Amino acid sequence: MALNLYRRHRQECEAGHPEESRSGEFEERKKGWKRCDCHIFASGTIAGNFKRKYTGKTAWDDARAVAAEWQKSGSWDGEVILPEQLLEPTQPSRITIERAVKAFLDELQETAAFATHKKYRLLLAKFKEFSEKRGYVMIDQWEPTDVREFRTSWAINPQTGARRMSMLKPFFEYCVGNEWITRNPARMVKNPRGRDAGEKRNEQKLPFTDDELKRMYDACPKYGATPKHKWTGEDLADFISLSIYTGLRISDVALFQIDRMQTSGEIRVRTTKAGTHVYTWVPQWLQDRIRARAKLHGDYIFGSHATKDLDVITDLWRRKLNKVWDMCGPWKEKPTPHRFRHTFARILLQKPGVTVRDVAELLGNTEEMIRKHYGAWVPERQERLTRILREAFDDKPRPKLVAMPERRG
Repeated sequence: MALNLYRRHRQECEAGHPEESRSGEFEERKKGWKRCDCHIFASGTIAGNFKRKYTGKTAWDDARAVAAEWQKSGSWDGEVILPEQLLEPTQPSRITIERAVKAFLDELQETAAFATHKKYRLLLAKFKEFSEKRGYVMIDQWEPTDVREFRTSWAINPQTGARRMSMLKPFFEYCVGNEWITRNPARMVKNPRGRDAGEKRNEQKLPFTDDELKRMYDACPKYGATPKHKWTGEDLADFISLSIYTGLRISDVALFQIDRMQTSGEIRVRTTKAGTHVYTWVPQWLQDRIRARAKLHGDYIFGSHATKDLDVITDLWRRKLNKVWDMCGPWKEKPTPHRFRHTFARILLQKPGVTVRDVAELLGNTEEMIRKHYGAWVPERQERLTRILREAFDDKPRPKLVAMPERRG
């Protein structure tokens, strides 16, 4: 198995990246990345011995050469002296699609979040399947025409297609950086533009209304009325409440640990890239429920799981929530767990004094994204528009108004 390479940033990183944060080669090739000379490390198993070791290099090509020597020798020990010929330009060797995908995903796993890695894994699984149908074995067989036809094979809306293309391009860029291909075939493929695509990009997020939340809570007691259910309607009500009051994603709620909540009722919702924590606060009644659940179920208030597969864990709770939603009757818009996060944003933005910046910080988004997706619930936006209209028409001519005649009979 190939060793994984990653750069570990120092406190004195000249690019200002957070100390002890990590970045991979594919990430550093993105536009706008601030380069630095922090050390590159290798991690993996050689001769049954797993290690993370400093390569002594700050350039990716040099670090790869060192890692290759360690693997060739079959040992982590000893100083690597690179032969002179490694410094000379060499003809790129052909790499299989299977190996290219595996190398990319292995390196991505060092720095990317689980959800991000999952998205790339699913996309590249489709990529390999499409390659097999074409009879392609080597990565350099892919051309721009293949990328266009691969994109056309996705039965998805233009917005999702654009996101997938933005993931496919870094993969090919990674292959270019490793000299497995001479150009990025996806770079030459532009996303289709049209009115429908624009409308999709600008659509507002759909939070639950207060009435819809009440319907959910009213339906919860009907769930789990039989002895075969491990979880009851009260458990579902607690799950919904924690989701709404924190804005956490379903995976974070399903694996919520009691140590995330402070004695004051503040709950850590995320950690910034600088290593600082961002907290939200929940009311006393919900604090009491969380502590009671911890006494009953342990550190994981919604139970521990034998599996470590996050997809399996979240799917269990999705099915439970779907049953509650089915009990609520017809829905104007399909209910999903992520709409709890939108509801968290909606409730905050409807309160006077809460700024877009406050909500952006809690959700981990930019102010621009909050305005784009939650503009309908930003009071200052409507106040500004009303003020503009009032000032614009205040001194304009108007007709002489006379009393309207009363309507007879």
